[in-house]
Amino acid sequence: MNIQERKNKEGKITSYRIRVFDHRDAQMGKQVFRTLSVKYDDTKSAAWNKKNAEKQAVIFEKGIEEQTTSDSRITFDEYCDYAIKIKEQSSISASTAYSYRSYKKRVAPYLGHIQLKKMTPAMINGAYSAMRDNGQSRNSVYQLHLFVHAMLAMAFKEGLIPRNYADAATPPKKEQSEVDALSEEQLEIFFDLLYKDSSEKNYMYQVFYSLLLATGCRIGELCALSWDNVDFEENRIHICKHFITDSTGTRIEEGCKTNAGDRWLYMDNETMDMLKEYQKYYYKTAKSFGNKWNYFTKAVFYSSHDPGNYISPCTPRTWLRNFTKKNNLPKIHPHQLRHTAISLQLQNGISIPEAAKRAGHSRPDVTLRTYSHTLKDNDRHCCEVVTKAIPKMPKRKTG
Repeated sequence: MNIQERKNKEGKITSYRIRVFDHRDAQMGKQVFRTLSVKYDDTKSAAWNKKNAEKQAVIFEKGIEEQTTSDSRITFDEYCDYAIKIKEQSSISASTAYSYRSYKKRVAPYLGHIQLKKMTPAMINGAYSAMRDNGQSRNSVYQLHLFVHAMLAMAFKEGLIPRNYADAATPPKKEQSEVDALSEEQLEIFFDLLYKDSSEKNYMYQVFYSLLLATGCRIGELCALSWDNVDFEENRIHICKHFITDSTGTRIEEGCKTNAGDRWLYMDNETMDMLKEYQKYYYKTAKSFGNKWNYFTKAVFYSSHDPGNYISPCTPRTWLRNFTKKNNLPKIHPHQLRHTAISLQLQNGISIPEAAKRAGHSRPDVTLRTYSHTLKDNDRHCCEVVTKAIPKMPKRKTG
C-alpha cells in the first residue's frame, strides 16, 4: 500500500492518492494495482487529513483483499474477474462460473481493455460487429451479449457506472432454429439397426438410447443414473443428478439443471423389463472385473476405462457418431432423442404442463416456446374435435 500527497501549483495538498496491489495478471505477469483518491478537507487540520487518508487506505486495502471493493477505472476484463468471483460465491453454479470465464476470454480481445467509466454503447456495438467480421455466428455473439449485459448489470448495481450500457447496445438478432426431432420413420430405421447388432459391446448402448428416448432426459442426467435411482416395484426412475463441466473438469453434481429437474419418471412394463434384463448383464460384467470394479457408484451406465464408474456424456456421443457413420445414417445428436420424446408427447395430446414436468423444464412456457412448431400437426385434430360438436346441417331445398 502506498499513500501519496497530490498538490496544486501553489504546493497546497488537494488530495491523497492511495495505491494498493490487487493481483498479478495471469497472462502478462504484470502486477495490477487499484487506486483511490481521498479529497483534502480544508476545514480540518493537516494531521486529521493525513490520519483520515491512512484510515481510508486501510479500509480500501481490506475491501480489495475481501473482493468487496471495485473501481470504475478498472477495465472490463478486470471487473469480470471480480464479478464472476462474487457471483460464484453467492448465486451461480460452478458450471455457470466456468462458462462465464470462457465468455470472458472470448470478449477480452474486443472489450477487455476498456475502462468501465469510458465504455459506451457504441463501443459495445463495435465489438459485436468485429466479432461477426471474425466469423462468429449471430447466436454466438448474442450469447456473449448476454454475458456482457450480466457483468455491466452488476457494475451498475454497485454504482460504478450510471447505467447498463448493454441495454442501449444492438446485438445481432438470435436465430430461432426449430428443434430437430426425428420422424417416426427415422426412429424405426435407427432402432432397427441399433437392435440388429447383437454384440455384447453394444448392448449397453442399445439400452442407453432406448432409455434416452423413453425418458426424454438430458444425456448428462442419464449418464449420472445409478441403480439406487431405479424403483422396480413402482416402475419409475428418479432423475436427481447430472454431469457438469467446471474448472475441475467433467463431474457429477447432485441436483439437476433446473429446480424442476429433480423428478420421478414413470416407465412402462416393457422398459422396466429391459432394465431388469440389463441389470443381470451388469452384475455379470461387474463380477468378471472382480476388485477392479467400482461398486460404490452403482452406475447404471459404466465406463470401460474405469470399470464401474459413471460413463462420461462424451462417450455415448462418440459411440453414436461412429454408429450412424458406419450405417450410413444422417447425423444424429443424442439431444435429438430428447426433442423427439417431448414432441411425440405433445403431438399425442399430452398437455404442455405435464410434458414440461416430465422434461424437467423450469416453466411450461419454456416447453411451449421450444416445441410450439410441433403442434402444427395437431391442427387437423383440433378441427375434428370442435366440428364433432356441431350438428349436421340439413340440406336446403332448392327450386
